[in-house]
Amino acid sequence: MGHTDIISKQLIRRLVRVMAHYILGLELKVIKELRTESERVEHRFADIVMLVETPDGQRFVLHLELQDSNDPTMPYRNLRYYTDLRLAGIKNPIRQFVIYTGKDPLNMQDCIEDGGWSYSYSLIDMHRLDCEQFINQNTPEALVIAVLCDFKGKDEKLVLRKIMRRLIELVGGDKRALRNHIKMMEHLSGNRGLTDKFKAVEVEMLREVDIEKMPSYQIGMERGRDEGIDEGVRQVAINCINQGMTLDSIIKITGLSKDEIQDLMPPKHH
Repeated sequence: MGHTDIISKQLIRRLVRVMAHYILGLELKVIKELRTESERVEHRFADIVMLVETPDGQRFVLHLELQDSNDPTMPYRNLRYYTDLRLAGIKNPIRQFVIYTGKDPLNMQDCIEDGGWSYSYSLIDMHRLDCEQFINQNTPEALVIAVLCDFKGKDEKLVLRKIMRRLIELVGGDKRALRNHIKMMEHLSGNRGLTDKFKAVEVEMLREVDIEKMPSYQIGMERGRDEGIDEGVRQVAINCINQGMTLDSIIKITGLSKDEIQDLMPPKHH
């Protein structure tokens, strides 16, 4: 797997419970994560496959995938995941969900009809979910999910600012949680083509809120100068430069030295 796949899995593991609650309407206790690598040559991986338990004691295998593009082969891929689990000896019921998070309209199929047999899975389009229902929750993970939902035609930067401000209200006192949730939001915003707008909103809010609550500041403080310029701090510094912020402001926000920041500035043309 590539680095992007690894990051995706880490983020999905953190969000799986809240997705099950708010999107799938399920209250689940995770029993264990199941090995999902196929013995086939292509070494395919499902996103999340877990043995879970409902409050009334029913156990089933939850197969959950986040899909950020339309894939006409998705029903066949999911069928193969299903058969792989059965061939691996899984006896519990299997429930499969694909959550579509892409920026293009959903046009994938959720079933196969072929003669005397059929197969289907649950396909959920994040475009159809109102972001306000997630913004109004008191759960930081729900705010992360809100980035993927329907903005109802509202200005995207204004909605992102609202989500970010709400997140700071909820977890601003927990430096690690704030950093991790903003990292998740930035990653998922890329699925909707909102990465640049999200980064711009983060930089803008650095001017308005206590900078010591922002994750990029904390990254620099927690890791120490002996580890060099953290990539996250570097990117925030570049965003600040692009927004035309003063050198003193960037130093205060990132904790970088004057020379480190000047090294990130584009060369001047004469």
